[in-house]
Amino acid sequence: MKAILTPHYQPELGLIIFKPGTELLKKLSNGSRIIISQAQDEHAGIKSGILQNNQPLLNNEYIDPFILHDTVVSKLKKLYSFDIWLNSRFNCQLEDGEYCHHEFVNEKIGNSAIHICWHHNKDLVIDDRIKTIAYRNLKSFLIDCIIKELKLGNNHQLTIQELAWWSVINNLYEYIPENMARLLHNRPIEQIPSVYKESDLIASDDRSGPRLKNQINSVYQQLHNLEKTIKKITVDPESPESFMLRPKMKRWESEKYIQWVKNQPCVCCGKQADDPHHIIGHGQGKMGGKAHDIFTIPLCRKHHNELHQNVEIWEQKYGSQLLLLFRFLDRAFGMCVIS
Repeated sequence: MKAILTPHYQPELGLIIFKPGTELLKKLSNGSRIIISQAQDEHAGIKSGILQNNQPLLNNEYIDPFILHDTVVSKLKKLYSFDIWLNSRFNCQLEDGEYCHHEFVNEKIGNSAIHICWHHNKDLVIDDRIKTIAYRNLKSFLIDCIIKELKLGNNHQLTIQELAWWSVINNLYEYIPENMARLLHNRPIEQIPSVYKESDLIASDDRSGPRLKNQINSVYQQLHNLEKTIKKITVDPESPESFMLRPKMKRWESEKYIQWVKNQPCVCCGKQADDPHHIIGHGQGKMGGKAHDIFTIPLCRKHHNELHQNVEIWEQKYGSQLLLLFRFLDRAFGMCVIS
């Protein structure tokens, strides 16, 4: 754990006072020794408290062509507010220990910004230091957004593998640069000298970028093949039985659909289902038989046994079988398992 605290010097008493806040106070109350170090430029203006975003990828230059690509930046800025993120995270990022105004502004620098007070903004000169702060702000914001997109914890340290997974989910993997792909393949970074000797030139197409994209495209193709419809329902409004006064009813069966249901999450607990349960107690089973295979929901063994022991108590606890069936069928049709 790392934290940023503002020291309050009391020369008359020979003391320096820190105000840690409730959350940090609990963590420091165990009496353990702590290390105190000077805040760096990268921590400029961060509000006091536990350092939430100590991200290793912030210092990884090889992901920059991807995470700072206009398409990636535009996508995440449409989902999350960069200004709100800056306001909640920083005090004046040009604070120098002297005077700061109590009003703040987000000064735009390219497609990024810095959070500064009015006093420091009036004579602001955009130099390399300011650009570096703005660059780190944008990169840190994008990393935080991706962590939220992946539903990881606020203190989670994003890995390059998770970043690549996010790119696949959002179909942005085409923007992954060569050296980022090399890191994903655990290969050394490609060194490109300014001058090549003719004897150093090696004809090779063994580059990580194209290989990674081919691997991802192959997986996409495999997933596409798995998306084939399991059962196609046909409609026959002039079936012979529809002209009979007392037609003989037949049971709708589909072994492929039953196997698919069995492989879905249990509708009660979300764990891997063990059994495809045909709903009971609603007049579907005829002459001791089962309901149509279409009237089936996935259940784990525990909840399946519990249902057959007492249907009424089970439905009070988990909901009506008919409602659960409706939700499950909605999912099956939405996934094009049935069409």
